[in-house]
Amino acid sequence: MKNTFKQGLPIFAISSNMRAGLILIGPLLPILKAEYGISVFTESILAATPLLCFSLSAILMRSISKLGNTNRIISYAITVLTLSLFLRTTFNIASILIFSISLGISVAVLNYMLPVWVKENNTGNAGLLTGIYATVMGSSAAISLAITAPLAEATSYSWRLAMLPWFIIGALASLWWWIKIPSSPKPEVVESTESFWANPLFKSGAAWSITFFFGLLNMIHYASATWLPTILLTKGFTLTRAGVLVALATLIGSLLSLAVPHFASKQKDFRLVLVIFSIFLAVSYFAISVDSGARLWLWVILGNIGVYVTFSTALFLVVFRASDATKTKSLSIMMQSVGYIMATVSPIVLGRLFDITGNWNQALYFIIALAAIQVVVALKAGSREKV
Repeated sequence: MKNTFKQGLPIFAISSNMRAGLILIGPLLPILKAEYGISVFTESILAATPLLCFSLSAILMRSISKLGNTNRIISYAITVLTLSLFLRTTFNIASILIFSISLGISVAVLNYMLPVWVKENNTGNAGLLTGIYATVMGSSAAISLAITAPLAEATSYSWRLAMLPWFIIGALASLWWWIKIPSSPKPEVVESTESFWANPLFKSGAAWSITFFFGLLNMIHYASATWLPTILLTKGFTLTRAGVLVALATLIGSLLSLAVPHFASKQKDFRLVLVIFSIFLAVSYFAISVDSGARLWLWVILGNIGVYVTFSTALFLVVFRASDATKTKSLSIMMQSVGYIMATVSPIVLGRLFDITGNWNQALYFIIALAAIQVVVALKAGSREKV
């Protein structure tokens, strides 16, 4: 465990900033709406833009791969991420939108490359490495959710101050990678000149099952991350209290996600894990839609357990089910490009359903339906068949 943690420190430092700077837009939406008078549709676009970049960046991965080996590409990506976090605060809504695009592209590259890094540096603990970096990612997102509203309301700098901690963390991680992480000879996985459209895994049913599973859970995650603080406001929560609840739920889910891929990998079959925690999602969001009061703490926590356990397990499926590093890269790009295109739609659809119904409880049936479909897809995605 100690050696695994030491080995993974470089990617743990990066994963601490891969979701925090993105997910804080959810708690900020009520503040941005009050300050700039933006519509629900504009709020949805602000949340969805990075996700669209996640998916479209796959088309650029062939060119990006020519920039260097895995280590160097990761170094470039964390640097762009850090600059984007700072530049989002420079103007107003326009700066958030414009630099959310570069932020989304940089996070997308990291999404694709970290599983490849794990495969290339695997010492027999790929499940544990994946679980830890997914947990760090989720725990940092939890901290972000907890401190965003208080920071945004603390001074006259308003929402801009909420982004400062993640810029500092990103700057430190960037310096570490450029100074401490060597640029080794370009590995075979990066030398591939295969274009996105020629990906042979597009013909693989097993690859598509993993891809659709990843897409469904991210549709649920990002629709919830965008609108749950707002939904909780309609159920009597203050913005700070809603942020604390979502943060606590995210932290608990992230901590559980640390262990599940590691133990599931020993069974060589992930179907039971994926089905059980997908059911968690369906039940939890149904309860959120019909319940109120203190019990919402339970339902939100259970829902986030479902999200983060299935997310970390899906990341490990890329490593576990791919036969080599080249297939790992191809599957990672396919899963995340298509998956995040699916996720782009969900915050917009959920916001639009609220516009139509005027009722967040009814709009949440969309998430419940996604979770029910995810249960079925999990039966194929979690098998032991190699891609």
